[in-house]
Amino acid sequence: MEQIVKVNGIGHFKYSSELKSYIHNEGKVHWTLKLADERTDIDMLVSKAELLFVEFERFEHVAKIEIAEELIDYKNDFWPEYDENDVELDWVAVDAGEYDLTTEEFVELISLLIVEIRSTEIYCEYLDGGLFGGHRIHAYFNNEYKLIKAEI
Repeated sequence: MEQIVKVNGIGHFKYSSELKSYIHNEGKVHWTLKLADERTDIDMLVSKAELLFVEFERFEHVAKIEIAEELIDYKNDFWPEYDENDVELDWVAVDAGEYDLTTEEFVELISLLIVEIRSTEIYCEYLDGGLFGGHRIHAYFNNEYKLIKAEI
């Protein structure tokens, strides 16, 4: 028998025994309620998802800014927007930061793909918008929606 839970605002989540999670893949963002083990309280995960959904627009905006602030130096230092082998490259302009991506540009390029509600944190996965060669951005937030870490 198929196990389903309803999350207000988001919809119905179907249980995947393979992933030990309840999954909702309809819409732009895919949602997961991750069961750490058989003791995980599914009602608590549903509550967390419902609360996040209510705050979703604000959360997504703040989260993208925090991720951009965390990763902007890495982006500009190791994934430059110029060709280092270009003989015409103006290295003075490079050193002055004229080719650096701004936090605002970074925020505009990334897009949320996955939200995974866990008992101790919220995991989000973002499409990089070409910033890191198509690699996904992995972000971890505490239960108060503050960024713990972001990585490629």
